Amino acid sequence: MSVQTHSAVGTEYDGRVETDHHSYTETKLGFKTSEFLMMVLAVAGILIAAYADGDDSFTTNDGWRYASWVAVAYIVSRGLAKLGVREPYRDR
Repeated sequence: MSVQTHSAVGTEYDGRVETDHHSYTETKLGFKTSEFLMMVLAVAGILIAAYADGDDSFTTNDGWRYASWVAVAYIVSRGLAKLGVREPYRDR
Protein backbone atom coordinates (compact mmCIF):
# COMPACT_ATOMS: atom_id res chain seq x y z
CA MET A 1 0.00 0.00 0.00
CA SER A 2 1.51 3.30 -1.02
CA VAL A 3 0.53 6.77 0.04
CA GLN A 4 0.78 9.45 -2.57
CA THR A 5 1.51 12.89 -1.32
CA HIS A 6 1.63 16.09 -3.25
CA SER A 7 3.39 19.07 -1.80
CA ALA A 8 0.42 21.27 -2.62
CA VAL A 9 -2.05 18.87 -1.00
CA GLY A 10 -0.44 17.54 2.14
CA THR A 11 2.54 16.16 3.99
CA GLU A 12 3.05 12.61 5.20
CA TYR A 13 3.63 12.13 8.94
CA ASP A 14 4.07 8.61 10.36
CA GLY A 15 2.13 7.00 7.54
CA ARG A 16 -0.78 9.48 7.61
CA VAL A 17 -1.32 12.44 5.35
CA GLU A 18 -2.01 15.82 6.88
CA THR A 19 -3.53 18.21 4.41
CA ASP A 20 -2.79 21.90 4.30
CA HIS A 21 -5.82 24.08 3.79
CA HIS A 22 -4.79 27.02 1.67
CA SER A 23 -7.30 29.56 2.83
CA TYR A 24 -6.72 33.23 3.25
CA THR A 25 -8.02 35.83 5.63
CA GLU A 26 -10.72 38.03 4.21
CA THR A 27 -12.11 41.33 5.29
CA LYS A 28 -15.81 41.57 5.97
CA LEU A 29 -18.22 42.44 3.24
CA GLY A 30 -18.57 46.19 2.95
CA PHE A 31 -22.15 46.49 4.14
CA LYS A 32 -21.41 44.41 7.27
CA THR A 33 -18.87 46.84 8.70
CA SER A 34 -19.40 49.60 11.22
CA GLU A 35 -17.59 51.95 8.85
CA PHE A 36 -20.35 51.49 6.28
CA LEU A 37 -23.02 52.29 8.87
CA MET A 38 -21.12 55.41 9.95
CA MET A 39 -20.70 56.48 6.32
CA VAL A 40 -24.44 56.11 5.66
CA LEU A 41 -25.28 58.08 8.82
CA ALA A 42 -22.76 60.80 7.96
CA VAL A 43 -24.06 61.18 4.40
CA ALA A 44 -27.66 61.25 5.63
CA GLY A 45 -26.81 63.81 8.32
CA ILE A 46 -24.98 66.05 5.87
CA LEU A 47 -27.80 65.96 3.33
CA ILE A 48 -30.50 66.53 5.95
CA ALA A 49 -28.54 69.50 7.29
CA ALA A 50 -28.09 70.88 3.77
CA TYR A 51 -31.79 70.71 2.96
CA ALA A 52 -33.15 71.64 6.38
CA ASP A 53 -30.95 74.69 6.92
CA GLY A 54 -33.02 77.90 6.94
CA ASP A 55 -30.29 80.25 5.78
CA ASP A 56 -28.07 79.81 2.74
CA SER A 57 -24.72 79.49 4.54
CA PHE A 58 -24.73 75.72 3.93
CA THR A 59 -26.22 75.17 0.49
CA THR A 60 -27.44 71.95 -1.02
CA ASN A 61 -24.44 72.01 -3.39
CA ASP A 62 -22.14 72.08 -0.35
CA GLY A 63 -24.07 69.20 1.18
CA TRP A 64 -23.71 67.02 -1.90
CA ARG A 65 -20.02 67.92 -2.17
CA TYR A 66 -19.32 66.93 1.46
CA ALA A 67 -21.44 63.77 1.15
CA SER A 68 -19.43 62.81 -1.94
CA TRP A 69 -16.16 63.34 -0.05
CA VAL A 70 -17.38 61.06 2.74
CA ALA A 71 -18.35 58.38 0.20
CA VAL A 72 -14.98 58.64 -1.58
CA ALA A 73 -13.14 58.40 1.76
CA TYR A 74 -15.10 55.24 2.57
CA ILE A 75 -14.31 53.70 -0.82
CA VAL A 76 -10.60 54.45 -0.42
CA SER A 77 -10.58 53.00 3.10
CA ARG A 78 -12.23 49.77 1.87
CA GLY A 79 -9.61 49.51 -0.85
CA LEU A 80 -6.84 49.88 1.72
CA ALA A 81 -8.50 47.29 3.96
CA LYS A 82 -8.56 44.80 1.10
CA LEU A 83 -4.87 45.22 0.24
CA GLY A 84 -3.76 42.55 2.74
CA VAL A 85 -6.33 39.94 1.75
CA ARG A 86 -3.80 37.33 0.66
CA GLU A 87 -2.39 36.75 4.15
CA PRO A 88 -2.36 32.96 4.77
CA TYR A 89 -4.72 31.70 7.44
CA ARG A 90 -4.22 28.38 9.15
CA ASP A 91 -6.82 27.08 11.56
CA ARG A 92 -4.61 25.02 13.88
